[in-house]
Amino acid sequence: MNNRIFIGIFIAVVLVIFVTVAVVGFNLTKNYFSKTLTTQNQNIDANGPDEDESVPSPVAASPLDIAQEPTDASALGGYNVLIADRGNNRLIEVTPEKNIVWEYKFDLPKAGLGADDAFFADEGKTIIVNLELYHVIQQIDYKTKEIVWTYGKPGIPGSDPGYLNRPDDAYKLANGNVMTADIKNCRIIEISLDKRIVRQYGVTGVCKNQIGYLNKPNGDTPLPNGHVYISNIRGNNIIELDEKWHQIMSLKVPLKYPSDPQPTKKGNILIADYNDPGKIIEISKKGKVVWEYFYKDGDQKLNSPSLAVELPNGNILTNDDLNHRVVVINKNTKQIVWQYGVTGKPGSEQGQLNIPDGVDIIKRTPNLPTHTVGQITRHAKDFVNKNIKVSGYLIKRETGYLIFSDEATGAISSFDLPVTGLGIDLVQSGQKYILEGKFVEGGLESSNKNLYHLELSSKPKSI
Repeated sequence: MNNRIFIGIFIAVVLVIFVTVAVVGFNLTKNYFSKTLTTQNQNIDANGPDEDESVPSPVAASPLDIAQEPTDASALGGYNVLIADRGNNRLIEVTPEKNIVWEYKFDLPKAGLGADDAFFADEGKTIIVNLELYHVIQQIDYKTKEIVWTYGKPGIPGSDPGYLNRPDDAYKLANGNVMTADIKNCRIIEISLDKRIVRQYGVTGVCKNQIGYLNKPNGDTPLPNGHVYISNIRGNNIIELDEKWHQIMSLKVPLKYPSDPQPTKKGNILIADYNDPGKIIEISKKGKVVWEYFYKDGDQKLNSPSLAVELPNGNILTNDDLNHRVVVINKNTKQIVWQYGVTGKPGSEQGQLNIPDGVDIIKRTPNLPTHTVGQITRHAKDFVNKNIKVSGYLIKRETGYLIFSDEATGAISSFDLPVTGLGIDLVQSGQKYILEGKFVEGGLESSNKNLYHLELSSKPKSI
């Protein structure tokens, strides 16, 4: 064999080997990346986007930092704010003047497992909380601070009876049951007080955007008519269930991470975008955005707001989670007019928050002094249209109202007090009561000719 033939054969063999190795390598690489991408997509689909579990270290805030935050106490319309301060494992109730009047601390293995949301129940006597990252729901007695009901296995996610997997937005319903969005189980469930699941929307563990299914639901707001608003993280939509939990609406929203839809007075839906920069929109059921709050930078910019509610006075209250503050936004001017927490400075000191993840409001009656009937009726002009507290005895029962006196027996005079309203049918003679309500002029022709009367705001309390 001459040298040219040998060289030709050698080159051909080398080329065949090279091409074979290249093809095999390409296929291996292709299969590797294909499997990797498939696995990544499966993980994304299986888990969904999560809230950040890390808790930032405290950053000191000076008195000047706190003083410079917006302070218009009238922005809240007289309501106190309940804040789920998740990063600090606590709940606090704050007045419009920024005084903490109530605090509850969770006993948990580490920081950041505290309440993701907290809502008043039973007229403020209890608070229902969901500890999303701890996989439990609890009901707390406001007065005693005792846990009176719980559902879920602490720290253990699951889907079997008695288990939850990232519960969000737990509400106590009018029938006494508890409803929650069970995010990673892709369902909304109603739980009875004896801890049975009595109703469910969505198929446990099956996550998709079709009627009858949910896809990472993180909001389940009950409405006065028995309907429910649900936000799906995946699919970027809001659905509405009727009172029988049949889907009657599905609305795509222009948000990256829709969170916690809430009704507005005009019948629209207010919803937050848990994103940086964050956004809040009010959208009609036909899909028209009628109001928007959005800033790309500056102190007005939001960083991952997770809940926004319309206050009775029209302002917007929101927890700006990763800016570590709760703010009130003037709806007309789109400016922050009240704030608790120092922007960008997480902490647990007075005036600071660390990942505030939920809010609710409550109207607190001032601690009124107790007057006698005579003190009120003999100086009536000083008390007209004011909320008052008065002690006295039932001296006469009339149709639709009662007459109270400073004495349990005796003649009735024009200075005795006519009383109307809540709980008057329960009052008994010979027993002293504390009455609380609004003192008004006119509107009642009483048998003792008193031109004034008391409209009760709560049931009479025996003493």
